[in-house]
Amino acid sequence: MKHWISFLDHSPSAMAEWVELAMRVKRGESSEPQRALKGRTLVMLFFNPSLRTRASFEAGMARCGGHAVCLNVGGDAWRIETRDGVRMDGDCAEHIREAAPVLGRYGDLLAVRTFAAMKNAEEDARDPVIRSFERFAGRPVINMESAAEHPCQGLADWMTMQEKLGATRGRRFVLSWAPHIKPLPRAVPHSALLAAAAAGMEITIAHPPGYALDPKFLEQAAAWQRAEGGTVRVTEDQRGACRQADVVYAKSWGATDWYDDPTAQREDFARRGDWMVTPDHLGPHTLLMHCLPVRRDLEVVSAALEDSRCVVVDQAENRMWAQLAMLARLAA
Repeated sequence: MKHWISFLDHSPSAMAEWVELAMRVKRGESSEPQRALKGRTLVMLFFNPSLRTRASFEAGMARCGGHAVCLNVGGDAWRIETRDGVRMDGDCAEHIREAAPVLGRYGDLLAVRTFAAMKNAEEDARDPVIRSFERFAGRPVINMESAAEHPCQGLADWMTMQEKLGATRGRRFVLSWAPHIKPLPRAVPHSALLAAAAAGMEITIAHPPGYALDPKFLEQAAAWQRAEGGTVRVTEDQRGACRQADVVYAKSWGATDWYDDPTAQREDFARRGDWMVTPDHLGPHTLLMHCLPVRRDLEVVSAALEDSRCVVVDQAENRMWAQLAMLARLAA
C-alpha cells in the first residue's frame, strides 16, 4: 500500500512524475484525477488549524467528483490518545488503535495533520502520530503536515519552481531562516529542502547559529545532490547566500536548544530582526517563496510580498494541483 508521508519514502524520479502530472492536470491536459477520484471519499483529520490545506483538498476532491470529510480533533471530533500502554483517564476519549481503522473503513484515503509538540526534538523527529495512522488505518495515509515534514507543501513548491523556472536542475535554491514571535516546527523547511534536492537544484541553507535542520534530512538531500553532481551548503551569511539565487524561500523555524523553552526562543528571535527578508535579498529575476501564512514585516517585509517576484499565491494554488496528482496515484 502506498502512502504520502515522507519524501524519504519515495525516489526523486517517482516524485518528478507526480509533479509532471500535476502540471498537465493544471493545464487541462490530463483527466487522471477525475478517473481515479470520482466517487471516492477522503477523510481528513486535523489535530491543528488549517486554511490552505483543508480548502485545497476539499476543492480538489469536489472538482473530481469525490467527497472530503473534515474532522477537527478536540472540536467536532473526540480527542485521540496516540500513546500505547496508558490509562485513558484524561481528556482523550478515543484511542488511535480504534479511531484510525474506523476512519479507514469510512474512506478510501485518510489524511492527517498533526504538528510537532515542540517538547522533545528526538520524539518529534520520529513522527509518532502520523506513523501510527500509517500502521493502523488500513488505507493510504497522507501527511497534511506532521511533526517532521510537510510533503504536500514540498510537492507544490517543486511544481511552482518548475512552472516558473522551466528546468530546475542546477538552479540556485536558497532556504533562508526568518524571525518569528514563537518557535515553529521544522516540517516545512525539511520538505522544502528535500523538494529542491529531488528537483536537482543547487541548495544553500542560511540560518543563524543554533538553527540547524535535522541531520537525517540534510544527509538525504546531500545524497540526492551527490548523485546529480550538486551540493548542499549551509551558511550564516544570509545576504551572501541570496546574492545569486534563483529562488529565495523564506521560512521561520525554532532552535533545538530551546525546544522546550519558548521564552528563550522569543528572546533570540527579537535579537535577529535583521534576518527578515526584504526586496534587497532578491535579484532581478529571483523568485520569493513562502508556504503561508506569513507574518508581514516580521518574517518578510510587506514590500517584498507585494513585489512581482513574489509567487506565494501561485504556490498556494499549486497545493491543489499537486495534491490531485498525488491522490490520483494513491487511489489508483
